[in-house]
Amino acid sequence: MEIPEQFSINLSREQKMHLVPFFATWLIYFVLYMPFWGYPPETLGSVFFKVLPIISLCYYVISTSNGFKGFPKKDELIPDDDRARHFLFALLFSAVGDACLVWRELLFVPGLLSFAIAQTLYCKGLNGASEKSRTKDLFFLLGLDIFLIIQSGISSYVLSALVGMYIALIFAVAWRATARYELEGSKAAFAGCAGALIFIFSDFIIAVDKWCFHVPFAPSMIMSSYYIAQLFLSLSTSKDLH
Repeated sequence: MEIPEQFSINLSREQKMHLVPFFATWLIYFVLYMPFWGYPPETLGSVFFKVLPIISLCYYVISTSNGFKGFPKKDELIPDDDRARHFLFALLFSAVGDACLVWRELLFVPGLLSFAIAQTLYCKGLNGASEKSRTKDLFFLLGLDIFLIIQSGISSYVLSALVGMYIALIFAVAWRATARYELEGSKAAFAGCAGALIFIFSDFIIAVDKWCFHVPFAPSMIMSSYYIAQLFLSLSTSKDLH
């Protein structure tokens, strides 16, 4: 089946080359730790290989901001573009969250807070036109429904409040990403919208598997959708997608 043209994303040669480290490190992580058989061991090695794909996407975002003019120089590490800069720091905080969540119980709250900061930065990077989005109420209701579904399985009131805050943030990102696509209709905006929605799916699997019931192949589903979500969000910083 052919993908409709408005939903297809064609990358330039430079964009593809700068994504090679991401796909290579993603493959290495899956080969070494095989998340389809269960969660990886709680080791520093797991941390190192788990965060490499996200660090590779940081390289892509930085390269996008300098027009893919070779390896970024020291004064080009922080993008001038507001959206790219916020997304770069969101990726860095996501990497911190990834590292924490290797220790799934011990460091779950620090990991959750790191991802909350990342989602706040994504939200800031998507600032603009959100009030005009026709999906605002829809995302509010979906977020509330998901919170009510998983809230009964959370034993701590403090953790329940933190999870509620995080759900509000990820749905705010999806709302603003959708608003950007409604406003611009560009391939970059579509990539951001897709990334935000896939991020919700990934986190929903985490929540259901942790607090509701066991999800078969949850680690593989979570990490695959998570990396894809971060990939699309990173692609949305490119101004020349076609």
